Amino acid sequence: MILHRPIPDGFKIKTAAITKKAEGYYITLSLQDVSIPKMTHNLPTMDNTMGVDLGLKSFLVTDDGEEVAIPQHYRKAQKLLQQKQRDLSRKKKGSNRRRKAVKRVAKAHSKVANQRKDFHYKIAKKLLAKGKNIGHESLNIKGIAKTRMAKSTYDAGWGQFLLILAVKAENAGLTTIPVNPNGTTQDCSNCGQKVPKTLQDRWHSCPYCNCSLDRDHNAAINIKHRAVGHLVLKAQVMPDAIAGFTEKPALYALA
Repeated sequence: MILHRPIPDGFKIKTAAITKKAEGYYITLSLQDVSIPKMTHNLPTMDNTMGVDLGLKSFLVTDDGEEVAIPQHYRKAQKLLQQKQRDLSRKKKGSNRRRKAVKRVAKAHSKVANQRKDFHYKIAKKLLAKGKNIGHESLNIKGIAKTRMAKSTYDAGWGQFLLILAVKAENAGLTTIPVNPNGTTQDCSNCGQKVPKTLQDRWHSCPYCNCSLDRDHNAAINIKHRAVGHLVLKAQVMPDAIAGFTEKPALYALA
């Protein structure tokens, strides 16, 4: 195999997975480092926890109002993908030209997937660099993908992002906390009163406490409150499960 970066000293190779993609073969090595010290997770508080609201208008909004634009990699490449697909449909089945056209279509889709994954890794790194636990909605992504928002949902890739975020948070000694998404947009983050909104209403204005802020920002604050409250309640019921735990030897993926 061709190593694009050397295997660190002291790491033990545990598994090797070979993947065939449109542009060639890849091997992913899982490495174990027994020298990693034991880590404990601190109980999430309002100071060491942040909330993020995932969406389709913006990829995410944090509880401090920071907004990350959604890149829409698939939609930007859609015209080129359609062109390559039309070119493929004109080729005679079983011909060399058709095989080449199939490969061109596969490479185009692979490029979009790689761009999306690269974006997810960069955003996860940016969030975790703040050194805080992260609360997020426990979304029914498969259910959302069956609606008219299917293309935008798959283009955003929430499932892949949350998986990457959870793994990277674990490696950083932090944790991700999924919370119930019901009412995070409707409830006021300042007084807790329910303020009904339609999907078109993008601004939260509470008639009870005069709290006024962006709809997604309000949801992110509610997610943070629920993440902290959920873990505090769980700590009271099962203190041993929350106070801290000893990690297994760390595993790293070297692709």
